Amino acid sequence: MSRVAAMISSWKQLFTCRRRCGAARSMLLAVFLTLMGTGLAVADWINLTAAEKLPNIAEIFVREDRVHIVLQLSEDSLENVAELLPENMLNERGIEPEPIEQRMERFAREKLQVIADGTIDLSATLRFSEPRPRKDRSSPVKGIVHPLTRQKAPEPPDEVRVLHAELDYFFDQKPKTLTFVPPLDADGNPLLELGFIVYQESVPVIDFRELIGPATLTINWDDPWVSAFENPNLARHHRWPIMSFIYVEPREVRHEIVIRLRDLEDWTNLGLDRNAPITDGGRKNVLDATSRFFEDKNPVIIDGAPVNPASVRTDFLDLSLAGIEVIEDDRNLDPATAVLGVTLSYPVGQMPEEVTTIWQLFSDRIETVPVTSIDPIGPFPAEFGVTYPSHTWTNRLLRFEEPGVNTVPVTDERSLKLPLLTIVLAVFALNAVAFALKASRWAKGIGFAAALIFAAGAAVTTDRFIATLPNPFATLPGENEAETAIKSVFANANASFYEINENQLEAELSKFVHQGLAPIVFTELERANRVELPGGITARVGDINDVAISEIRPLDAGRGFSALARWSAEAVGQHWGYLHLRELDLQARVEMIEDDRVWRLAGLTDLSIEIRE
Repeated sequence: MSRVAAMISSWKQLFTCRRRCGAARSMLLAVFLTLMGTGLAVADWINLTAAEKLPNIAEIFVREDRVHIVLQLSEDSLENVAELLPENMLNERGIEPEPIEQRMERFAREKLQVIADGTIDLSATLRFSEPRPRKDRSSPVKGIVHPLTRQKAPEPPDEVRVLHAELDYFFDQKPKTLTFVPPLDADGNPLLELGFIVYQESVPVIDFRELIGPATLTINWDDPWVSAFENPNLARHHRWPIMSFIYVEPREVRHEIVIRLRDLEDWTNLGLDRNAPITDGGRKNVLDATSRFFEDKNPVIIDGAPVNPASVRTDFLDLSLAGIEVIEDDRNLDPATAVLGVTLSYPVGQMPEEVTTIWQLFSDRIETVPVTSIDPIGPFPAEFGVTYPSHTWTNRLLRFEEPGVNTVPVTDERSLKLPLLTIVLAVFALNAVAFALKASRWAKGIGFAAALIFAAGAAVTTDRFIATLPNPFATLPGENEAETAIKSVFANANASFYEINENQLEAELSKFVHQGLAPIVFTELERANRVELPGGITARVGDINDVAISEIRPLDAGRGFSALARWSAEAVGQHWGYLHLRELDLQARVEMIEDDRVWRLAGLTDLSIEIRE
């Protein structure tokens, strides 16, 4: 992965933890970005080339008997690839069409070449070509600003229609290498901007890159994951068949593993027919067997004590350009290329000091496994090996604030503060005066002296023995107080949803939710704090911003208010080495009740969540 991509990832990870990391952030950021400058790789990945947004695209598929190429070419590029134009488009340009065989011979020799084993120029067969709408390719860099140049990632071309062409380059026997050569001028410079991606079977050999010159692919016909380009810059992000990720969070240690099904079968017999697809109905058996297998594999030790996973979840994964996503549809899966994601959860009471993982799964083909530990300032890459199977994460957070719930006090204007001792002494002073006025002459002095003593005592005890009572004359809170109360309650909810244990979560919620209402508002609070993102990713909502309050009304019962709240927040999901960030816009009707001089949440209704694109 490029250094810039690593730096982007680390910036996002570090700013995500701004509430937790305090003053240490700036120093750690500098240190970590310095490490990134040395070429250290990280798990998060963003392909900053944005080659999938170039005006011309080539999707190349290496098959058993041919190379199949799908081209999408912009209008401005057609003069350089006129051989591909259908006859009606050639006639419109006043060009007399040559026989298709001659055109394809010239195209395969002089334009887009495919060379087998360095010497054999493969012939091209044009299947068809026609104008079509440009394919919309979701870019992982959409909207991202380069941290060094401050330039935004390229936008997709404005051109709506392109020339869509499909070609086959057949070979008689499986080559060891294939070289792809784009259209070049006499000086060897590319004639058009061409983004390309190569698949062998259904496995992407590279991520989208720009094809600017000859690129040679060495093919492993038994295992597409081993196939690779000679140019190290043309490497796939998912180039390891097994990957391990250790997430260390305030209430959970999570071990996530990405593993190919064919590699898993080295250690356990799943009873699969490699020649038969895995149907939707057959997935459950594979997933259950995989979960059982990993329950007692790869031991984890937290702060010196071996621990067992509280839960194990397994999913089939789709490794795409946008990252790793859970396969949620019912498509058939190829056992030879299927990929599994295993998540083992280890709840903890607080941020641990040390986490050690011992990797046990090696084979003749797999002698090292990359492992990345990810904490609020990570990630930190390393690897397991046959001779060094243990990996230890050590807590190096210089300052870290454990998430916790804080009370939300009402303002002084909503309370009456009564100095009880002052009141009692003042009453005594008044009684002493009354006594003195009615007493005989000799007793008047005693009465007035006592009144003075009591009055002096009342004057010096105004800040002691204070009783606070609800102010019966208080009106509805203003927008500022309502905004502060609601924002504080959602900050408490954010801290509470770090909890993995449901009983502990309920206990935390009860600290700021009105008595007995926690089960009622739980569902909506969970929706507002655990957001399901596309691809089966669950993201936890972080700090809320831009809170706007309107329509403040009194409650039907109790001292409090109801208000319409709008706010924004950032949802952060970290799974299988990827950092998923989404901006959210939320709205809800919030009810707050005054209870024992603090604000408590009494209701949350009409919650709507919009994920910004």
